[in-house]
Amino acid sequence: MKREFGLIVGIVFTLLGWLYRGKLTVVAEVNLLLGVVLPKSLVYPNRAWILLAEALAYVSTRIILGFVFFAIVTPIGVVRMFGWDPLHRREVSGPSYWRPYSDRQRVCNGLER
Repeated sequence: MKREFGLIVGIVFTLLGWLYRGKLTVVAEVNLLLGVVLPKSLVYPNRAWILLAEALAYVSTRIILGFVFFAIVTPIGVVRMFGWDPLHRREVSGPSYWRPYSDRQRVCNGLER
């Protein structure tokens, strides 16, 4: 596990170093070297990385779910609260739920006789 961490972080930092013109090459080389030669030395960096990932996941999940709730679920509830019922669920049920086609649907679907 620690060997994979060292190699993956080393490769990612190597790629980022190419993008940022060699500024992360020392970090990449150290991670690659430790990942190959002495992977047990990466226990604490691996734990720190996992804790950072868990903290970011905790925060970002709440932000994303809060945005979805207030941007999508709340407006739908407000619109329904004021009477919009696109599925016609509040109508009195009769012997059948069949509703005749509108003129527009008949023309669009080629059902006009």
